[in-house]
Amino acid sequence: MRTIGDWIRLNSRRNPSRDAFVGVDGRVTFGEAAERAWQLGRGLRNAGVGAGDGVGVLAGNSVFNAEAFLGVAAAGGTYIAYNWRWAPAELAAGILETKASVILVEESHLELLEQALAIIAERAEFLPHIFRQGSEIDSLRTGTGVLDDVAGPESPLCIIYTGGSTGTPKGVVLSHRSALANAINEMYDCGVGSRENERGLIVTPLFHSAALLCWLVPHFIAGATSVIAQKFSDESVVDLVGREAITNTFMIPNMMRRLMDGGVLSDPAIRKNLRSVHTGAGLLRMPDKELFTQMLPEAELYFRYGLTEAGPMVTRLKPADMLDPAVDGSIGTEYLLAEAQLQDSDGREVLPGELGEICVRGPGLMTEYFGRPDATAETMRGGWLHTGDLAVRDERGYFYFRDRLKEMIKTGGENVYSAEIEQVLHLHPSVLEAVVLGVPDPKWDEEVRAVVVLRNGVQTDASELSGFLRQHLAGYKIPKKMVFMRPEDLPRSAAGKLVKSQLKVNLGWNA
Repeated sequence: MRTIGDWIRLNSRRNPSRDAFVGVDGRVTFGEAAERAWQLGRGLRNAGVGAGDGVGVLAGNSVFNAEAFLGVAAAGGTYIAYNWRWAPAELAAGILETKASVILVEESHLELLEQALAIIAERAEFLPHIFRQGSEIDSLRTGTGVLDDVAGPESPLCIIYTGGSTGTPKGVVLSHRSALANAINEMYDCGVGSRENERGLIVTPLFHSAALLCWLVPHFIAGATSVIAQKFSDESVVDLVGREAITNTFMIPNMMRRLMDGGVLSDPAIRKNLRSVHTGAGLLRMPDKELFTQMLPEAELYFRYGLTEAGPMVTRLKPADMLDPAVDGSIGTEYLLAEAQLQDSDGREVLPGELGEICVRGPGLMTEYFGRPDATAETMRGGWLHTGDLAVRDERGYFYFRDRLKEMIKTGGENVYSAEIEQVLHLHPSVLEAVVLGVPDPKWDEEVRAVVVLRNGVQTDASELSGFLRQHLAGYKIPKKMVFMRPEDLPRSAAGKLVKSQLKVNLGWNA
């Protein structure tokens, strides 16, 4: 099995003049990207980076960041994706935990790094060697030609932090083998990078596995172009899809709903170029899928489920299934190289139709949580990655997500799955987004409540939505209280996922 270093070398020969990366800070071909990666790799080795050593990278969505990833891989080091949305104390904790001796920093994030380093200095801890964008990193680059590859398939490639939506973020160590297995899954099952002149648009943060491992790496391996949006906005999507002839992209469902709600997906530039849209990390129900098909009748729609620890992809719902009412609400079937099984609390596989925890095994799994052997052992049991997600599986192998184990609501002795209620709310034509929460209650243990975002220009109230829910759900599942909010007021993680714990705090529902 090959390493990222192998693909740097192969694509420098196979696609030397084709765009590899395009961003706000320029564009580089595969030939240029390879030479710059080898030059940076030599410099990092000269700076003391040995095989497997961590190199921290604090950068946004840019060609600079993509080149840093390749350069660290070429050196044989481990790319540590620091989250630029962290507070200084969080970044300091990440640096201390990963013990990166070298950090490459983009100029726009230098102030955050300096604040974090000041915290580290107060603790009398080590200080890493910092190389700033510009002359300092340019001075690292040295030599010409191919750099010998010291990494192997099991060598660590990167450390990506989990979103932390249900706890403290953990650094997930993923190997070259894991990244290649996920890339094969993406290319085989979802056609990523498979079209002639494929150009993928990255709108989610590169410190997240969806952007780095599901888009940038598969496109790079396939010899396809990655166009990196500095940030997501209606205007940037229209501009880049038209100007760069974008053929595919990944965005989370609330991004997609935002573009549809504003009519953006009907823009002529998007209809002309975009041929596939991939989404996940949220809910997508039939009204959204039907609207997408109306706006982009020539484009394929994929829905996928995964988590960073799995490398990240586990299941996918293909375009042929999207408008099939029999599998509406499904997260699909397992990828080629991912084996998914639903298990009970004793580790036994449950029968079709029974609720169980999604467990995964295959070559894409993480190596470990960095520096956390107890957490690793708790998650990796019996040869399976235990995801903490609950689902059911039908006779045909389609999975249906129900809830996070930690977010299941206990009310009046009944188990209520927030995702089940959210999925039904998303069927209502007025609902753009819905969040269901369990709130402490002295009588019922927990009370079911909902937060709803309405589509532009529509009106409804809690009474109408409750009546709609009663047509589909048992009475004890109906939220006792509904609050209506604007989409921009919902707290989200750096990866764009809704943070339910923070929403409870904001609403005063956590006590």
